[in-house]
Amino acid sequence: MPFLPKPEILARSDWDCPATNSVPQYTTVTHLIIHHTAISRDDADWPKFMRDIWDLHVSTRGWDDIGYNYVIDPNGVIYEGRGGGDDVRGAHFICANENTLGVALMGDFDEASPTAESLSSLVALLGWKCDQREIDPLGSTFHEGTQLWLRNISGHCDGNEASSDSGACPIGTLCPGRYLYEMLPSLRERVQREVSRRDSMQGIEEIER
Repeated sequence: MPFLPKPEILARSDWDCPATNSVPQYTTVTHLIIHHTAISRDDADWPKFMRDIWDLHVSTRGWDDIGYNYVIDPNGVIYEGRGGGDDVRGAHFICANENTLGVALMGDFDEASPTAESLSSLVALLGWKCDQREIDPLGSTFHEGTQLWLRNISGHCDGNEASSDSGACPIGTLCPGRYLYEMLPSLRERVQREVSRRDSMQGIEEIER
């Protein structure tokens, strides 16, 4: 059993997610993709913001569900995005969603930096998933869908170099915004320390036995 627990997640029912007719498809996660919602809000009704994201993805873009697996608000609350539970395949990474998990932070990080609370929750979520799937937070591996060597923790824009011949649909995105993108190296280090915390605890347990 992995030592690192899954962080507390606000279920879809708790943010009043509308009903969908989507049929979940599942994937083996190897790459964790970071996004921003690219929309800022003056009010702090974050559950409503989640419903607005759902409406944008489903009603406007015509998808069968919200694209992100998880969304994090400025207070650090983590929301369940796409329905289906752990390892459900989302719709967030340039038509190459196999083997990915997509996490979006609420806000436009071309304009400002994310909050410390949202970053702490992001680190906890990524640490849990890296621990569960034995993903190296500092490593790079080949991503079949894009035919690219990608950092295991990448930004959405890292998929821009994918060739359309691979079946991907790069759009020249700037997501997750320059401020958040510049933080990715330090975030990888923080996730690595989070995973190492589990290794240290396992060592202590073995000594005590």
